[in-house]
Amino acid sequence: MIQLTEFFENLKSEDDLQTKGRLLQYLVNSLRYEKKSLSASDRETADRFAAGELQTIAAAIPQAKNYKEKSKIFFYADGLLAFCALMGKESVSDELLAIIQSVLQIISAAQRVEPAVNEAFEQEKIERADIEKIIEILKSVSDEYERGMLYQTLHENKESMNKLSAGAKEALAEFTAADMERMLKANPLEEDTVNNLEFASDVCKYFVSDAILSALEKLMQVKVNRIRYYALETLLQNGKSIPPQTVAELAEDLEYAELTYRLLEKHGCADLFPAQYATSEYLAKSDLVHWLIYPTELNQPPDEIELLGTVTVKKELFHIFKYKSDSANLTEDLHNVYLIGWSGSEGGTFSNFDKLSDYEKKTPQKTIKHIAKKLLR
Repeated sequence: MIQLTEFFENLKSEDDLQTKGRLLQYLVNSLRYEKKSLSASDRETADRFAAGELQTIAAAIPQAKNYKEKSKIFFYADGLLAFCALMGKESVSDELLAIIQSVLQIISAAQRVEPAVNEAFEQEKIERADIEKIIEILKSVSDEYERGMLYQTLHENKESMNKLSAGAKEALAEFTAADMERMLKANPLEEDTVNNLEFASDVCKYFVSDAILSALEKLMQVKVNRIRYYALETLLQNGKSIPPQTVAELAEDLEYAELTYRLLEKHGCADLFPAQYATSEYLAKSDLVHWLIYPTELNQPPDEIELLGTVTVKKELFHIFKYKSDSANLTEDLHNVYLIGWSGSEGGTFSNFDKLSDYEKKTPQKTIKHIAKKLLR
């Protein structure tokens, strides 16, 4: 059982709100898994902690300098509210209930775009008028990060895009095409604008128009591959020609090479992918790099990566690599030492951050066999 007093003291000493929110989510998941009721002492401790933190949040939201800062506060607030809900209404003091209601009102007043989009998707059918209401809200939003909540929330609702009527799709396409054109004029492209273009170029495949396709063709010229990859997807789906130079630049990028190759292959255009990069080793390396950059893994590309060898296990071909990284996700003893990772031909791509030195034998061949025996069973 987690010691709540110690947990809360550690949480209070953490400055990063994203980390605090993730730690609270861990606490909530752990308590749900353990299926244990809090003791009277723990409930009192939790009540005091939640009340104090939520009061701090209530004061911080109006003082936040921009919507990005507010979003970090919202994320932490979500964790606190989830914890309070887990405690149960009967375990929460009247004082804490009043604070919760006050914080919810403050958050509701501060959030405009996300609730409007989510409200539309709660309906069985989304009509043009529903989208026009959202667009009307966006007309008064100048904060680029907040404007991007449209595309992020659409992405969160991507499984329900079939709710959009023809008119709703048309309205979304009109707005998104114009918004992408607007963002493309920014010089330089700030981080929030890049993020918005990435999300917009991803979700627009659900409501494509000629204007959208025209904007995506312009996006292919932007030297940001996480935008160009999604633009490429929709352009291929709609039979548009792709600039060979852009494909070559995506192929040179280990984060996107394998994804680009598979996308081109899916649409019968694999011949556009440069032959020098279309090797099994390079594509396997790209596959592992893309896996390693996930926030739950290294959260960045490895600093070095090199093939150790290949092995077949249960009819699946594995390319085994050694790599180095100074990622903050790694413990100090794993920094800048060779670790083991692999890419499987059937999707078995993984790394548990095992040290190569723990598996090395006298010859490379014996090392590969030992890794296969111990890690690829």
